[in-house]
Amino acid sequence: MIALSINNWNENSKDRRTEQGYLNVLKEEFNYNLIELNSMIERNDFNNYNALKLSNQMGPENPNITEEEYADLVMNMTNFEVQYRPNKAVLDEIISSGKLPIFSNDNLKFALSSYNGKLTKVKFQEDEHALIRMQVIAIMNAKGNGKKLLSDNKWRKFGLSESKFELGNLQLLQSQELENELVDFILTSRYLNSDYYSELKTEIDTILELIEKELIHD
Repeated sequence: MIALSINNWNENSKDRRTEQGYLNVLKEEFNYNLIELNSMIERNDFNNYNALKLSNQMGPENPNITEEEYADLVMNMTNFEVQYRPNKAVLDEIISSGKLPIFSNDNLKFALSSYNGKLTKVKFQEDEHALIRMQVIAIMNAKGNGKKLLSDNKWRKFGLSESKFELGNLQLLQSQELENELVDFILTSRYLNSDYYSELKTEIDTILELIEKELIHD
């Protein structure tokens, strides 16, 4: 019985060391993911801000902005995808190797096991927003002048000549179809930040707090 007790103590001690090792690398992983998420929230806000400014210029009357101002708003709004891609190497290893039960904190175990489900929920909203972004771009490509969205130095840099067509892009500001798509773009973007990214940020903060409570600091 003494030998069995010593063996159990050794196993428990080994598990606790393994747990501490995982906690340390999980802390690094989720801190990185939090930074990436904050960056994506800022990017989404930037895209949304430009989409809103463009939307507010739309209507049947003559536009109050120049071709260059229109181009800046469009490029700022569409140039950067909103796709959060966290680092999950450590978490995936823990789950796939069946090491999740090694954690002694039940709340942490539940949070880690449900994290991928929350990412799937976020990705669904990201995909919906990305689809609308592509629809906005498709309308602009079909009914506008793509070359005139580029500044002189850019089309020259890519070896493109200046557009010989008179058609510009300001006439798109009188398009009800584009206005409708911009409204969808703005709404899905806002929901992404206010409902989805904010919930995920709260979850990451909670996981980091739980990890910190379990860490043994020398």
